Amino acid sequence: MICTVFAAGFAIAQTKDKKPAAEPRAFYEECGGGRSCSFDNSVFIPNNVLDALRATEEAKSMHDALAKLNREEFAGLFKAVKIHLIPPNELDYVVMGEFPMGGADAPWFWIVRSDQNHPKVIFFTFANGFELLNSGHNGYPDIRSLAYAGGVTYTEVYQYNGQHYVLMHRYHKETTP
Repeated sequence: MICTVFAAGFAIAQTKDKKPAAEPRAFYEECGGGRSCSFDNSVFIPNNVLDALRATEEAKSMHDALAKLNREEFAGLFKAVKIHLIPPNELDYVVMGEFPMGGADAPWFWIVRSDQNHPKVIFFTFANGFELLNSGHNGYPDIRSLAYAGGVTYTEVYQYNGQHYVLMHRYHKETTP
């Protein structure tokens, strides 16, 4: 009996010491090649976050294609994962869009800072994916996006300016066959 109580107490103590699973830091349209499948466990996107996405310039540019979609159909154009850019103070969503809220060659990605009443889009890129870097500005991690087209890799680096992410560097590299 004493051994059973001791074993149960030991198991509970080990459970308390377990760290929560690390949040993803890389978000790509496809996984494999050492990339995790960040969007495999996509989460429900709250209505106020959907409203923030519908208010973006990207959505406005697709007005005709989106006009006939109800809220559920509009929500179906996205996959999202929850992250904390500034742990644990804020809940943020990384959102990947599919056509028409995405391109033919690569998806569109957003980061939405989810304030309970006023979510705000703080990042957008049209790329095959992006990564949160270890470097940062104004308390937020820098971001590197990658896009692949016609044997060329396009890389963009973004920094947070206190309100949203801004493009700081853009370069490309031809891929050798």
